[in-house]
Amino acid sequence: MVLCLRHATVEMEPVIHIHEDDWGMRSLYPIEAMPEVDADLQEAIAAAERNRVPDGFGWTDIHQIEAPQKDYAQAGLRLSDASDALQAIMPRVSRFNATATAGFEPDVHDAWGSYEEGAYCYGYGASCFIKLETDGGLVQQIWFEGHEPETVHIQALRLAIEAIDRIIESMIVDYWQDCAGRVRDPEFFNRYVSLLAGNVR
Repeated sequence: MVLCLRHATVEMEPVIHIHEDDWGMRSLYPIEAMPEVDADLQEAIAAAERNRVPDGFGWTDIHQIEAPQKDYAQAGLRLSDASDALQAIMPRVSRFNATATAGFEPDVHDAWGSYEEGAYCYGYGASCFIKLETDGGLVQQIWFEGHEPETVHIQALRLAIEAIDRIIESMIVDYWQDCAGRVRDPEFFNRYVSLLAGNVR
């Protein structure tokens, strides 16, 4: 007996897998949250200097990001509206993992990691995506990543951020780059997108 398998292909569902330390380092918030976010960013900058070890390589303590009280759920951002807007621009990737370094090894499950099977995440991989954190039928938080030289992907991320901003006026905060600003401020936003396109962390 001869068993012949022709054109047998197994398509793996796409997954975005990030290091847990990258979670929420670049975020969008409703514009009303800007005073709170600006204050927390300034505290993060001060803490980085205050806790830097003498040789300059590492820190003695870390700053924990404080989410503002005013989020997208309070602003009334519906999940259906945000999802429809983003899916028209970037492909949805519903499997989203965030783990420690060991969790990237094949067949290693990070007991403290996050493994989502129905995530509202849109993008092209760990270096370029935008993710919605939900609260029932509302969006609570939005965060993203963008640090690759692929111009087409960064431009899609730009369109995605602008799409959210058209629904609810928004601001960006970036704890990697120590900056924050309004999406509708062209001087800030154009400079920020250019920074992402050429950014190497």
